[in-house]
Amino acid sequence: MKKSHRAGFTLVELLVVISIIALMMGVLLPALSSARMRAQTIVCAYNLKGYGSALYMYAGTNDDKAPFSFYWLYSSTTIDAITAQGIPQECIWHYDVYKPDGTLWPYLKNIKAHMCPTFKSLAKSMLCWNVANHPRIGRSGTIPYNPTYCYSMNRWLGFAPPPEYYTVPTDSPQAKAMIASEPSIKISQVKRAAQCFAFSEENMWYFDNNHREGDPAGVEYYEVPISKNDCWLYANKSDAGKNMAISNFATYHNVSLSKKNLGSANVVFVDGHVSLTKGLPGYNAYWEFGRPYNGHENFAANFW
Repeated sequence: MKKSHRAGFTLVELLVVISIIALMMGVLLPALSSARMRAQTIVCAYNLKGYGSALYMYAGTNDDKAPFSFYWLYSSTTIDAITAQGIPQECIWHYDVYKPDGTLWPYLKNIKAHMCPTFKSLAKSMLCWNVANHPRIGRSGTIPYNPTYCYSMNRWLGFAPPPEYYTVPTDSPQAKAMIASEPSIKISQVKRAAQCFAFSEENMWYFDNNHREGDPAGVEYYEVPISKNDCWLYANKSDAGKNMAISNFATYHNVSLSKKNLGSANVVFVDGHVSLTKGLPGYNAYWEFGRPYNGHENFAANFW
């Protein structure tokens, strides 16, 4: 009787197979990572499409007005309660103890629509303002993050105080009385609907040297990590002539993590279309994306 011999792989054959598998992984993994990144970007864009619809639903039941940009996400009562604990408004985005209850919130039914997966993954390694005094500070000096939203409204849609507002200190009782009615503009006033943004993503970190790689020196792209529920594209050049920015669009889509300052943001414009948009630095950002109508810059010039 002949003995059967089971064929096996030689060491050379095994090394060849392992090499082929390693080569395939080297080719496929970047492609899979890129596909995953594109999928997340699409999800974030879909979320913002819902925000654009909510803006019109709100205006339809509120005399065509946009929601007040300070209180569209959280009510003034909730914001006062949060800040009374020493939590800066710029830190509210990850503070999940208080749930949103602002004026636009009833029109945003799907809770999943408020978080971009890319933002959430980046937020795990970020800090917020005044972190040392935060009531949720851990023993290691970090905060347990559980971000609940990552989108901000165009301040210039939801902030239109009377001219007298600029003649008194902004923290005075007179100023507070003037904005108690939550003055905002009407959607019908927006004449640049395809250019004026309604909601956008923001970053939650500072930029080195206050400007983005590739932007001219002395031109600020971002001064405040994720703003107070509203994205404030600064309307005026500073006294020193520097082209500054208070807040701006996010920069982390369609780029690698090492180049997260160079990417784009999902932005929904007042006409409802969503676009992956690369922000402009400083004053040019307001001029291109912030103005609801031509001539708004004359009103915005009074802000200071």
